[in-house]
Amino acid sequence: MDALDKISEEQKYNLAQRDDEIFDIYPAPPSSAHYNCIITSSWGDTYFPSPTPTGRTKTRRLIHREGDWHRSVEVWIVQKMMVDGSVRVLLQRRSKYKDTHPNMLDVSCAGHVDSGEDVIETALRELQEELGGNGNVQYTKSDLERSKEFVVTSSMKGETQNYGSFICNEYQDVFILWWKDDMVPIDPSIFAPKNKEEVAGFEIVKGQDLIHRMRAGDKSLVPRCSAYVDALAKAFGLQ
Repeated sequence: MDALDKISEEQKYNLAQRDDEIFDIYPAPPSSAHYNCIITSSWGDTYFPSPTPTGRTKTRRLIHREGDWHRSVEVWIVQKMMVDGSVRVLLQRRSKYKDTHPNMLDVSCAGHVDSGEDVIETALRELQEELGGNGNVQYTKSDLERSKEFVVTSSMKGETQNYGSFICNEYQDVFILWWKDDMVPIDPSIFAPKNKEEVAGFEIVKGQDLIHRMRAGDKSLVPRCSAYVDALAKAFGLQ
């Protein structure tokens, strides 16, 4: 029997995320009209090109309970096939033990930025933790620095059976990493999480289909605002 099969359900929830993680708190956007928007230079130096933390911190559990603005990274692994020009996107399925959006299909790789941590460091760490269990993810700091596309504000509420209500207000740094082999289709089986309680599996979808499903509000996908989806479609070369 696998060692993970012997641990309790409560322990599995604790493996999926740590409630005592410490996050920096960021100022809220200038107004509610700036919620669920791409950050631009018109927002001023406090927000562009990157939001500035307030100097205060809180634990993950408190931030999600009280709705403080914090920061995360989202990394999309995307492949453009040379044969027909089609775009293929790697999605992860969040495990049932996650405190937000359990069991839903999500961006290839994502994670919160810990207090004092750089977004590039976070992205590299999350790539290895969520995708690199088989040793097949070899992106570098330079790859990440070149791949940042935009920063978006994301404000959403929800509820899970184990954690109750949550308010997730995030500044999301979004990266697009193009798969380096454009001849052989990505096989989701080459990816594996180091922590099986965090990621349940992977799927490959066509980029055009993904954008259509996101715009249609597909309930199997973690929701994204229209500004995010439009920016993603443009980054994929689908607009």
